[in-house]
Amino acid sequence: MNKILRFSDSEKVFQCPICKTDLKLKQKSLFCSNHHCFDISKTGYVNLAVGTKSSKHYSRETFQIRREVLEKGYYSHILNEVVQLIKSFSSIDTILDIGCGEGYYSKQIKEVSGDKEIIAFDISKDAVQLAAKSDFSNSIKWFVGNLEEMPIKDKRIDCILDIFTPANYSEFNRVLKEGGYVIKVIPGNAHLKELRETAKEQLKSNQYSNAAVVDYFQKKYSVVYHKKVSATYTMTSEEIKTFADMTPLLFCVNKDGIDLKKTKEITIDAEIFAGKL
Repeated sequence: MNKILRFSDSEKVFQCPICKTDLKLKQKSLFCSNHHCFDISKTGYVNLAVGTKSSKHYSRETFQIRREVLEKGYYSHILNEVVQLIKSFSSIDTILDIGCGEGYYSKQIKEVSGDKEIIAFDISKDAVQLAAKSDFSNSIKWFVGNLEEMPIKDKRIDCILDIFTPANYSEFNRVLKEGGYVIKVIPGNAHLKELRETAKEQLKSNQYSNAAVVDYFQKKYSVVYHKKVSATYTMTSEEIKTFADMTPLLFCVNKDGIDLKKTKEITIDAEIFAGKL
């Protein structure tokens, strides 16, 4: 029952993805006034992505690998900055984590900021299922959703987390309250530079620039925070392989054609922005 109760006040934030009316908890499902019904799973999430398919590149195994990497702390320097940034904005009560994957950031933020309401979604049912199953707080509202048309009511969110995930700024601005924040984390120019070098023969370019992404974000919001964070970790050959299997950088690369044995370390490089609406 605890996994159901997290949705008890759903009408405050959720709208039906079909008819846009309020979604309310009744027994073990979310209903709207037009009788559209969305069942809450045993693991504690609800599927609100009507007729949407997941990306072929992401499987349950992919997200399990991601969870393994994240829980080893290789992205903790990014997590810590995001946590401190959220704490610095006193007006943030409700957080929407878009493209949450297996839920690492939402769960960690909830652990240290228990008073925040966190709503988190991904287009992948496998990812959200993993996230909900390992959420022992039973408090985060997990759902499968579509970034193109989020089942969130207008002007209900204080802060959107966009961590290594594509953006939809028109939808962001629709659900954000006036004065709300978007915290955006993007790869830095040195992100995974070792893997880029190893696979350079198969990549269009072994150099990466985030300039276009940064420029577009700055046009959409008033930037109130910007920081570069980077760390380089020495890893075992097994951990290097795990990273290679996880990263979208190598999704279209024939991994049998690259020699990962030469790679001994990996750089996790990011830029963190906070934009105000």
